Amino acid sequence: MGGLRYFAGGNTAEGFHSCFGHILPEPEQKRMFYVKGGPGVGKSSLMKRVAAALEEAGHEVEYFHCASDAESLDGISAPALGAAMVDGTAPHVYDPVIPGARDTLLSLGDFLDEKALKPKLGEIRALQQEISGKFTRSFHYLGAAAGVRRAARRGGDGLGKIAHLCKELTDQYLPLRGGRGKLRLLFTAAFTPKGPISFLPTWAADTAVVIECPFGQIADGLLRALGESAMNRGLDLVALLDPLEPGYWQHLYLPAHSLLFTTGERLGAAQTISSDRYLELKEIPEREQNFDRNAYELLIQRAVEQLKAAKAMHDELESYYIPQMDFLKWEELLARVKMEMGL
Repeated sequence: MGGLRYFAGGNTAEGFHSCFGHILPEPEQKRMFYVKGGPGVGKSSLMKRVAAALEEAGHEVEYFHCASDAESLDGISAPALGAAMVDGTAPHVYDPVIPGARDTLLSLGDFLDEKALKPKLGEIRALQQEISGKFTRSFHYLGAAAGVRRAARRGGDGLGKIAHLCKELTDQYLPLRGGRGKLRLLFTAAFTPKGPISFLPTWAADTAVVIECPFGQIADGLLRALGESAMNRGLDLVALLDPLEPGYWQHLYLPAHSLLFTTGERLGAAQTISSDRYLELKEIPEREQNFDRNAYELLIQRAVEQLKAAKAMHDELESYYIPQMDFLKWEELLARVKMEMGL
C-alpha cells in the first residue's frame, strides 16, 4: 500500500480518542461511504480492495489504520477526488450526514445469516463484555503511564524562548501564502496489541526539523506556535497528536511543502533544535529519571498486554460471524462501489 498512513483514533490515557472527523474534512467531502457491520464482515478488506483500485487508477490514497489492530483499516481517503470510506461502527460511530446526495451507508451486516447467530447470543455477549473489560484496564494503565511521564517533567515552556524560536523557524522554513490555512488533527502513532507503532519513519519529507524532547517533556507549546504561524501564512497543516495524551501535539506536517517538524528521530534532518531552546529545564538526579522511565515502560507494557488479550478475544468473536457471511453479496457490493467511484 502506498500513500501516507495514519491512525484516525487512538487508545490513550483518556480512553479511545477519535479523529475520524479529520479523515476527510467536511469542506472537501464530495463522496463519502460509511461502512457498518459486526466483526469479521469484511469492513477493512472492502477498504483495502477499493484503495488498491484507486491506486491502480493513479489516485493518491491516504490510509487510516486501526489502533486495536494495525493491520486493519478504519478508513481510506482519496483527497483529490474528495472521496473517503470510513468505518462507522463503535467506538467511532458515524452515520451519513447528507444521505444519498453525497453520503452512502454500506451495511455489510445485511449479508449475515442472523438466524444462525441467534443461538450464540450468550457467548457473543460474554466475549463483548470481556473485550470491554480489557480495554478499560488498558486505559487505566495508560492513564498511570501518563501520570508517571508528567511526574518526570523537569520544567515547562519558556514562553519568551518559544516566541523567539518560532519566529526564527517561521522565517527560515515557512513560505507566505494568502488567506488562512486549514488544520487537520490525526495520529501517526498508537498503542496497539503489538506495542507502540509509529508510521512516521515511513513518511518521506523533503525537509525535516527535529525538536529534541527528553523523556517527560512535551513540545506542544512550540508546535502550536509554529502551527498558528503556518496557518496565518495560508499554509495547510496536519497536527499529529501525542498517542498517550492527545491534548498535546507531537509532530507537525505541512504536506504541500513536504515539511515536517518532529519530536522523533529523523535521519538527514535539516536542523536539530535543542530542548533548552524552548524549555526551562531543571536538573533531576539520573537515578530518579531512570526510575520514572522504567515505571513508565512497565505500565505501557501492561497496557499493551491488555490490548493483545482484547485482540485475541476479538479474533474469537470474528469466528462466530465469518462463517455466516455471504461473501458473494459482499463482492457484488464491492463492484458497485468501484463502479460508483469510476474505477
